[in-house]
Amino acid sequence: MGFIRYAIALLCLPTLLPVAFAGQQLRVCQQSPVTYAYRIELANLILARTAERYGEASIVTSQAPDPSQERCLAMLKAGQVDLAYVPPNRERLADFRMLPVDMHQGLLGYRVLIIRKDRQADFAGVKDLDGLRRLTGGFGSQWSDFPLFARNQLPVLGMANPGNLLPMLEQRRFDYFHRGLSEAWAEVDANRKALPDLMVEQHLALKYPMPVYFTFAQHNPVLERRFAEGFEMIRADGTFQALFLRHHGHLIDKAGMAGRRVIELESDLPGRLPDSGGGFAEPATARTGDTP
Repeated sequence: MGFIRYAIALLCLPTLLPVAFAGQQLRVCQQSPVTYAYRIELANLILARTAERYGEASIVTSQAPDPSQERCLAMLKAGQVDLAYVPPNRERLADFRMLPVDMHQGLLGYRVLIIRKDRQADFAGVKDLDGLRRLTGGFGSQWSDFPLFARNQLPVLGMANPGNLLPMLEQRRFDYFHRGLSEAWAEVDANRKALPDLMVEQHLALKYPMPVYFTFAQHNPVLERRFAEGFEMIRADGTFQALFLRHHGHLIDKAGMAGRRVIELESDLPGRLPDSGGGFAEPATARTGDTP
C-alpha cells in the first residue's frame, strides 16, 4: 500500500513533456556487468514498458571503471548521470528522489562471506555475533551499510575503493568480505584466475535490511514518475517477478541457506521503510541461538 500511495502522489506532480525522453540514452555510473547486470536489465525493461507514453529510451554503459558509490551520487546530483541504484539511508532519502520499491525483494539483506580457502575451519567455529567479533571484515567505506560494523561492534578495514577488497583479502589483510547472494559467487568466479585462493564460506550468513532503490536527482521528477509507472506495470503483469527469478531464483539453493547459521545484525536504516515486495520467500535457516 505504501508504494501505491507513493505512485498516486507522483501522478499529482505537474505534467512535464514526455517527449523529452524520446530517443534518450540514460547515463549511469554503475555499470559493471558482474555487479549490475540485473539492475540494468530491470531499468531497461521499465523504460521499454513506458516507451509509448514517454518515448524510446535505454541505459547506455561504457567500459570506464565504476566510481565509488558516493562519487556516483555526487555525479547524479550534479546532473552528470541520470540514474543510480543504491540502498537508502536518511541522508539519501533527503537528498534524492528514491523510488521506494526494493528491486531485490529483500534478497540482498542475506549476506554470505568471501574468505580464503584455508580459513574455512576457522569460520566453521563461529556460533554467534561474539564469535564473528574475533575476526576482521573488509568493506567499502562509502557503502551505506558500512556503519553496521561499528553499530554491531565488528572490527572492519574500510576501503574507499572497493575494487581493492578481494585482492587484499587474498593477501590476508583481513578475514572476510560479506556480499549479497547475487554477488558472492559471481565475484569469486569472475576473479578465479587472478585470485584462486578465495571461496564463499559454507557455514554462516548475515542478515539485515538492505533494500536497493532506483535513485534520481531532485530536479528530475519526470524520470522518477516514469520509473514508478513502469515498475507498477511490470509488478502487476508478472514480468518483474519473472526477471527476478531468472537472475536470482537459483541462489537460495546454491547458498544452502537452510543449513547456514544466520547472524542477524542490528541496523540503523530509517524505520517504516516500504515493504520489500513480497516476491522472495525467506528461507528456513538455523538462526543463532537455535542450536548449541
